[in-house]
Amino acid sequence: MKAKLRQKAIILRIENRLSYSEIQKRLKVPKSTLSYWLQEHPLREDEILKLRRQSWLRGEASRERFRNTMSEKREELEKEIYQKYRKQISNLSKASFFVAGLMLYLGEGDKKSKGRVGIANTDTAVIQFFLKWMVDFFGIDNHNIRAELHLYENMDIEEEKLFWENITKLPRKQFYKTQIKKIKEGDFTYQGPQRHGTCSIIFDSVTKKREITMAIKALLDAYREMRV
Repeated sequence: MKAKLRQKAIILRIENRLSYSEIQKRLKVPKSTLSYWLQEHPLREDEILKLRRQSWLRGEASRERFRNTMSEKREELEKEIYQKYRKQISNLSKASFFVAGLMLYLGEGDKKSKGRVGIANTDTAVIQFFLKWMVDFFGIDNHNIRAELHLYENMDIEEEKLFWENITKLPRKQFYKTQIKKIKEGDFTYQGPQRHGTCSIIFDSVTKKREITMAIKALLDAYREMRV
């Protein structure tokens, strides 16, 4: 139920450009909940002024501006934090990135198959990191890497294929047949800017899978035996 309400709220915000108050009236959802659901979808200043000219309550306009201001402050703070850690990370050794990749694979990678190296994720940055990591540390040729997409039936399938081709830099011929999932009752299906389905990166090799598996084991054993 919440997923469907959230979907409706985002559609009303993005497509109809409604205020929090108007969405609340239609969906009977607390404003605190709407603030969480819609924090990434603020109204533009020109939209606030337009609604205000249409006899929109002055207080609501002020609240929308306040949310925008808080969003801008949050973004500025995040930029400062990013720059702080970007500077620190720029001094990391190559070995540190190797370990980062191992931990990523430990958490997200395929561990069932003995001969398949694979990871699936919705985050484009994770997919790009993993592709570069396989090439840099295991010498895997991009031409031997395959990808598979898991999309929803209400998506623009061709557009999403092009999107992931651009992200992975892999040609269409290296993509397996796209898996299309039917929409079930209660699924959150709104296609926002961060919703492009799931991309799986796959490389079949018993040798490489063994190397990654043993490297992860060695890392965990070394830490367990370390004297803190």
